[in-house]
Amino acid sequence: MAHNSFPSPTSGPRSLVLGLLLILSIVFIFTGASHAEESSKEIKFKIPYELLAGDRREEVRKIVAKHTIFRFFKDLEYKVDKAILKFMLDRPVFLSVTLKAMKIRNYLVKHSADGMYVFDDRKGIIGKFEPIYSVPRKKYYYGFGGYHGVIFKLLGKGTLLFEYRGVGGNPRRTYVNANVYTKIDNIVVEIFLKILKPIIMPLMDKKIYKFINETQELAREITRHPEKVYQVVKESGHADEKELEEFRKLVL
Repeated sequence: MAHNSFPSPTSGPRSLVLGLLLILSIVFIFTGASHAEESSKEIKFKIPYELLAGDRREEVRKIVAKHTIFRFFKDLEYKVDKAILKFMLDRPVFLSVTLKAMKIRNYLVKHSADGMYVFDDRKGIIGKFEPIYSVPRKKYYYGFGGYHGVIFKLLGKGTLLFEYRGVGGNPRRTYVNANVYTKIDNIVVEIFLKILKPIIMPLMDKKIYKFINETQELAREITRHPEKVYQVVKESGHADEKELEEFRKLVL
């Protein structure tokens, strides 16, 4: 499988890492939380490597063992029913179509011939990702991205371990814990990032949380105006008809 055949943005090393985190943080974008605080104590999940997709098992093991950056997020609150969250997690193309139709965020997710998803934030960051483990209340992803800079050509990989639980109430809520690992495939840049981690990490977190916060509006609209969201997505003409009907049944 060729991993380096997609276009690359002109940016710096920090943008590559931000791009990887953005690719992997797609699963966060349906949040209804007003903010999300990172735990001060790192908690790493026990990974069932033997159950991961076979062709990614060793790659994920290497990323976790020799990661450049690790982030742990605890109790991210999604003010949305767990069933809707799961629906969007399982259909990232439909989610991107919905966000665009609602004029909330314009990024592209599409199917790739190799079975993965292509992600393009339309600002130069391009990558691929795919689910590698999915059971009730857990979904794990593998992804990679790259670019050609003025000086550097850089590539990186990452994995997201995403675990969630639903809570009743009005509105219903879903709480998420996540481990995010990224590995830069350039030893010089990797050392550079590790040295400047105290400066770079807050910038990364700000980018991730901005990415999350921008999509709070979608969760709010679905909760308050499900019929409106359904009609807007339908009229856009870009949603898969089968998925659109499943969405209608779920939210209406």
